[in-house]
Amino acid sequence: MVEITEELTQKVATLARLQLTQEEVTKFTGQLKQILHYVEQLNEVNVEGVDPLTHPITLETKMRADEVRPSPVNQEGTPKVLVSAPEKLDDGFKVPPIL
Repeated sequence: MVEITEELTQKVATLARLQLTQEEVTKFTGQLKQILHYVEQLNEVNVEGVDPLTHPITLETKMRADEVRPSPVNQEGTPKVLVSAPEKLDDGFKVPPIL
């Protein structure tokens, strides 16, 4: 295991472009040591026969038929979705060009 020292904490902070005070370096060094100690404890847990999970419960995606339907229009015949558009071009949204 890697020994967490204040020098290592400062090196990691430098690589992350963080400017830490000496007080912060001391504080974070202690916190990193605690985190790694906890990870070591987790490595000792027997997980033989336990399947890896991405989520604790099974998720299902509800699917519906993909149907073409006409857009709702207002009294003038303009699609309702365009009513709140800042700018319109014919029967669509006007957007700035992307170059």
